[in-house]
Amino acid sequence: MRSRPVFSQRAIMIEFYPQIHSVHIWAITMSGLCMAIRGLGLICGMHWPCSVLAWSIGLAIDGTVLTVAAMLFSILPAALFANHWLWVKLIFVVIYFAAGYWLLLSEQTRMRQVLLLATAMAAYALAYGVARAHDPSGWLTIWGI
Repeated sequence: MRSRPVFSQRAIMIEFYPQIHSVHIWAITMSGLCMAIRGLGLICGMHWPCSVLAWSIGLAIDGTVLTVAAMLFSILPAALFANHWLWVKLIFVVIYFAAGYWLLLSEQTRMRQVLLLATAMAAYALAYGVARAHDPSGWLTIWGI
């Protein structure tokens, strides 16, 4: 009786890393763009940013971001996250989601809308810098500071 080779799920999924990573980058870009456009629309006094269609698109994109992020986390080796850059990035992602959805969920003054959108976009940029550098210092590492 022949024994069958044992393949781990991680080894099989790592073959799809380039495609999964591309979807993750695309979804992150769309999430930031969608939040910026909806936030600016809300600041300008428009009602469409809170429509069912806008919410559905936003939730679909953000759900894709989180799903693909979980896939990447499960297939990449743990040593990649040894310097804790992922935890710093996740803190900024939580701030991004919280500020963005607080902006869209509740009636705010114009000044508070601007501050919430600026907070969301700053957290988005910081999370991107940390992810790009794979280092907790993010943009500082990229810029060589």
